[in-house]
Amino acid sequence: MGTTWEVRPFEPADAPEVTGLLHRAYRELGVAGLNFTAVDQSEAVTLRRSSAGASWVLVHQGRIVATSTVSLPPEDGLRGLTAEARAPDRAWLNQLAVDPDRRGEGLARLLRDTGFDWARRAGATSVGLDTARPAERLVRLYTAWGFTVADEVQWPGKTYRSVVMTRPL
Repeated sequence: MGTTWEVRPFEPADAPEVTGLLHRAYRELGVAGLNFTAVDQSEAVTLRRSSAGASWVLVHQGRIVATSTVSLPPEDGLRGLTAEARAPDRAWLNQLAVDPDRRGEGLARLLRDTGFDWARRAGATSVGLDTARPAERLVRLYTAWGFTVADEVQWPGKTYRSVVMTRPL
C-alpha cells in the first residue's frame, strides 16, 4: 500500500469526517431499502458507536477513506438479541466502511486484520458480526473472510433481518 497510508486510532475530532464516510459507504444499501444505522447516523451516534470498542481510521493523503470498530464484549443491545454475542471471549466487528471510490484496494482487509490483532491481544478467541441478510455482497465478503452464519436476528426498527456470522481468531 505504500507510505501514504496510515492506520491510526479513531479520535473524537474524526466524527464529522467518519460520519460523512459512513453515509457514502452505506448509501447504496439505503437506496436498496436497507435502513442500516450508518446510512444517516448523526455525528453523536458515530462518536457513541466508535467509542464502544477500539476504532480505527485509515488515512490517505490527509483524508479518512475507511474505518472500523471492534468491541469486546459486544454491545448490550446485541447481546440481548443473540446468544452468539454472549459467547465467552467473542469480539464483534462493527461499523466497517470503505469509501466507495477506494473499494477493491484491500482497505477493508487491512482494517479487519488490525481489528483481529487487537482482539487477540485483548483475549478474544473468536469474532462475530451482523449484517443485513439481503446485503448479499457483504455476506459474500464475510464468508470469504472465513465467517459462517450462526444465527439470524431482527434489530428493532430495521426493515430487514440480519445474519449473525462468526469465525475463530
